[in-house]
Amino acid sequence: MTSDKRGGIIPNPIEDRVARRQKRQRIQDIVLTGLYATTALGLAIAVPNTVQLLRYVQKYIGPHEKVDKRLYQALARLRAKGLVTKQNALTKSGRDRAAALDSIESVAPTVPLRWDGKWRIVMFDIWETRKAERDRLREVLLRMGFVKLQASVWIFPYPCEELFVYVRTQLRLGPAVKYMVVEEIDNDRALRIEFDLPKK
Repeated sequence: MTSDKRGGIIPNPIEDRVARRQKRQRIQDIVLTGLYATTALGLAIAVPNTVQLLRYVQKYIGPHEKVDKRLYQALARLRAKGLVTKQNALTKSGRDRAAALDSIESVAPTVPLRWDGKWRIVMFDIWETRKAERDRLREVLLRMGFVKLQASVWIFPYPCEELFVYVRTQLRLGPAVKYMVVEEIDNDRALRIEFDLPKK
């Protein structure tokens, strides 16, 4: 979204479409991990609006949106991808995907009480033949709160070595991904605002 000279909001259709796709993917991920968690607890998901599964979805969608509708849409997309059966049970691919999402949360960076003033940068150079892994890496970085600095360069202000090890090993990217810690970036005011960090 941008503003005109009078301060009005001008819709940006490309950004809006990207944001909608990201939100849909996030809801699908939540549904998938919700199914995974309830299955692990021995709770059967008999119908799409089962209370246990709704609880996971409600955490993410807006308060004015219809939870049932979002849940039905997410399940339909997961079925189309072969991750969930018609009976709303996880397929093997669905279990693998959910387990991966679950393990990502275990290596998610924690936000310390005080920023150490250093920036963490992830860079990657992944061949087009491995587009799926490249897209997955971008998903992980977005999910963890990284900001895209430029093409294939993402930035984050807090320590995230465990996450870096995870993406290199689980996605089998090896040296295609580089991790750097830098003490200063020129003109970082916008980044400090983005991450709600102290101004210089």
